[in-house]
Amino acid sequence: MSFFEGIMSPATVAISGTVLVSAFLFYRWLLPKPIPGIPYNQEAVRSVFGDIPSMLKHLQGSRTMMDWFLADHKKHNSPIIQKFILLFGPPVVFISDYHEAQDIVMRRTKEFDKPDAISDVFYGIAPEFHAVKVTSEAWRNQRKLLQDLMAPAFLHGVAAPQLHQNFMDLIRLWSEKQRLAEGRPFEVKQDIFDAALEAIWAAVFGNAGTATVTRNQIDLLSGQKNVSLPASVDQAVEFPKAPAPAEFRAVLELTESIEEVIKSPFPLTTGFIQRYLPSGRRNLRIKAQFTAREITKAEARMKASDGKETKITNAVDHVLRREKMAAEKQQRAPKYQSTIIKDELFGLLVAGHDTTSTTLSWAMKFLAAHQPVQNKLRSQLRSSLCVAHAESRVPSAQEIASCQNHYLDAVIEEINRCSNTAALFSRRSLVDTVVLGNFIPKGTSVYCLAGGGGVLQPAHSISSTLRSPQYLAAGGGKTKPWDAHTIKDFDPERWLVADKDTGETVFDAQAGPHLAFGGGLRGCFGRKLAYLELRLAIVLVLWEFRLGEVEGEYGGWEAIDQLTHNPAQCYVRLEKA
Repeated sequence: MSFFEGIMSPATVAISGTVLVSAFLFYRWLLPKPIPGIPYNQEAVRSVFGDIPSMLKHLQGSRTMMDWFLADHKKHNSPIIQKFILLFGPPVVFISDYHEAQDIVMRRTKEFDKPDAISDVFYGIAPEFHAVKVTSEAWRNQRKLLQDLMAPAFLHGVAAPQLHQNFMDLIRLWSEKQRLAEGRPFEVKQDIFDAALEAIWAAVFGNAGTATVTRNQIDLLSGQKNVSLPASVDQAVEFPKAPAPAEFRAVLELTESIEEVIKSPFPLTTGFIQRYLPSGRRNLRIKAQFTAREITKAEARMKASDGKETKITNAVDHVLRREKMAAEKQQRAPKYQSTIIKDELFGLLVAGHDTTSTTLSWAMKFLAAHQPVQNKLRSQLRSSLCVAHAESRVPSAQEIASCQNHYLDAVIEEINRCSNTAALFSRRSLVDTVVLGNFIPKGTSVYCLAGGGGVLQPAHSISSTLRSPQYLAAGGGKTKPWDAHTIKDFDPERWLVADKDTGETVFDAQAGPHLAFGGGLRGCFGRKLAYLELRLAIVLVLWEFRLGEVEGEYGGWEAIDQLTHNPAQCYVRLEKA
């Protein structure tokens, strides 16, 4: 039998045909399957890679995905779209509408819950952190460990003095840099990240007196009479950098590694792999060592108190006392060194420092770019804190935390709105359900754009007939919309209204749409701490310095998506106020 006759035999033809048909069917099975009715990009469903090639092309020229998401909402002129960004996975639904996002996280908790995108992000570094888990009795019991950390007694009595001391270190560092820069701009993004981490570290562990990056940097620069300066006063100054303690460096590097997870088609796999890379293993080992060490110190303090009630001076002492109470109630031995407690403490560090440092970096940029706002705020602060101003001293933590200043509250709220720090929050559908008139299968990830329609973008026109029964029953839509023509402007005045009884101008947190901290039961746990940190930091910075305008190459507004939506750069030009 010839070779040609052999390859054309019935058996060979049948086998080849079966293979080809199977391959074709397998290819068709791998192609993205859109949810009927929800807009999507047609080219995405013709490739097994979905929207991933488009996403990667976008990321070649940008380090943020938010504008890519918003571009598709605009392209399809729809508040709801679907994208295929998980290789061989189901579509992800995106919502760009304030009212719908608020409805999902606040009223439809039986239909939508975690795990979500944050769960994927933290999987590699703190898998037992409460923020990554589904809402359950176990989750509620776990969060009781942190129950009183957002109470006024802890925030004002414990956290505020620690935060104040660490932010004053930042002021001292910038005073040295301002002296050496001689009117030139310099980068402060890393300074802010370091100081925010040190501040939350002190609040969590009570280590306010230990060596920090900022104090090392002050020691390095305070002994220098001058540094190398560029010829032009408009060129930035670069300063020598002091070494960071290994623990701080590990936290910062673990936080930075999140960018790769967020932008990966396989976020869980990427997070898993990172744990076993040399840098990941080293940083996780350091994380385990310092959390265990601090817990051991707290155990010793609790034992030394001999059962007597002593003043709580940090979060870890509080968490261990909560664990002891729970153990006694359940008649078991306390598990102070459990992975849950370690990840709760580490989660507080990462989430607490990254969100605050990002928002504070944006704050420096907004206040420098809007001189009238900065000048008005400084003037009003000196009126509100008149005793400190009259005595030519820096206001105390208690004075700043307790002073009533409506314009300060408005500026902070507008910074939170415009910075879009937590640009994306998500939920997963627990059941088959409907969103904006579209069927959403069980298990679908729904991503809500915090800076989407109604917040930083003009809202889409949506019929009330497309809203959920929960939304209609609650009278949703009562929040007054922002003016579409000025919605993208930085304007703190939008949060100030006339009091109905007195006619005085007061701050109104419900003046318009904002989703800076998510919402509902699973909204940002540390919201009150974040406001306190921003209040202390902004007051102290403006009390000491005037932020000059920074233009040109140092004044760009490009962003980077990591755990937060942070500015690619943050330069300041400082003068003494």
